[in-house]
Amino acid sequence: MIIEDQRDVVEMLRLSWSDSRDRLDCLATVRQASRFIHSNELAAYDCILIDINLTDGSGLELLREARRRSDVPIIMISGAGDADSRADAISVGADAYVMKPFSVKELRARVHRLHEARSGRSTLRQSVVFKIGNIDCDIERLSLDFDGASRPLTALEGRILQVLHACAGEDCPKSCIARQALFREYDPRDKTIDVYINRLRGKLAELDVASGDAIKTIRGVGYRLSEIQ
Repeated sequence: MIIEDQRDVVEMLRLSWSDSRDRLDCLATVRQASRFIHSNELAAYDCILIDINLTDGSGLELLREARRRSDVPIIMISGAGDADSRADAISVGADAYVMKPFSVKELRARVHRLHEARSGRSTLRQSVVFKIGNIDCDIERLSLDFDGASRPLTALEGRILQVLHACAGEDCPKSCIARQALFREYDPRDKTIDVYINRLRGKLAELDVASGDAIKTIRGVGYRLSEIQ
C-alpha cells in the first residue's frame, strides 16, 4: 500500500516497480489512509509506504496508528528531513526511511527484505519446542529443561535460539539474528548478540556441559547450531 499524495511519485513507482508478483495500491489522503488502517484490509498487505508530509495531515500519525494495530513493515518517505526526523520516524515504529528522489529498485529490494524478515518471524513463532544438544528448549514457556532441572530464558534469548534453530546445521549470520531476533539491522559495533550468545552458552552448560558447545562461533559470519558429539 502506497500512501502518497504526489501523483507523479505514485506513477513512477507503478511504472518502474518491474516485479509482476507485487500489487501496488494507493491512497492519497490521511483521511483515506486512517480508514484503511482501522479496517480489516490492513492485514492483507505485506508492506506500507507512507509519505511523511501529506496534504491533509502527518504521515507520522498514520505510522503511530498502524503500529498500534499491526507489525506490518512500514517505510516512511520524505522529500525533506534530517537525522532528527529520521530518528523520530524510527522511534515511532518505522522499519526504514527513504528520501526523495529515491531509487525504485532499491526501495523494492527493501520492501522484499522486510517482508521476508517478517515471514521468517512468523515461521519462528511456530517452532516453540525443540532440542539444543540434549536440552529441551520450550519457547512458549521460555525454559530450558534437562534431566529434571530447568533454566529460564528471556524473550530475547528465546528469539535468538529460534533463529539459530531455524538455521540448524548451517551458518547463521549475525545480520540474520539482528533482523529476526532484535528487529533491527546489524551494526558490527553493537555487541548485544555476542553478549546474549555467551549467556545462552552458560545456561546450556549449567544444565549439560556437552550441550553448552552446541552453539559454534563462525568467525567473520556469526554462529551455527550443531549437533553435539
